[in-house]
Amino acid sequence: MGLELLFQGNQLNRLLHGLWITAEIAFTSVFFACFLGIILGVLMTSKNKIIKAITGFYLEFVRLIPLLVLLFLAYFGLAKW
Repeated sequence: MGLELLFQGNQLNRLLHGLWITAEIAFTSVFFACFLGIILGVLMTSKNKIIKAITGFYLEFVRLIPLLVLLFLAYFGLAKW
């Protein structure tokens, strides 16, 4: 038992495929998070009070809600949508 199970059949190919998908999701998430962060950062320096208020509300909303709650909202909200 142990590592020899990885080499039976196509188990290793399946694991590498899963690793590739995980890496794609991670890199895509980092890209969009950086893009959104830059956009929101620029908008927060705006002189328009309405834009500053909206971005400030979004920032505080995301910072105050635990990540697990946001994940549940995304998972169950997207499933119903």
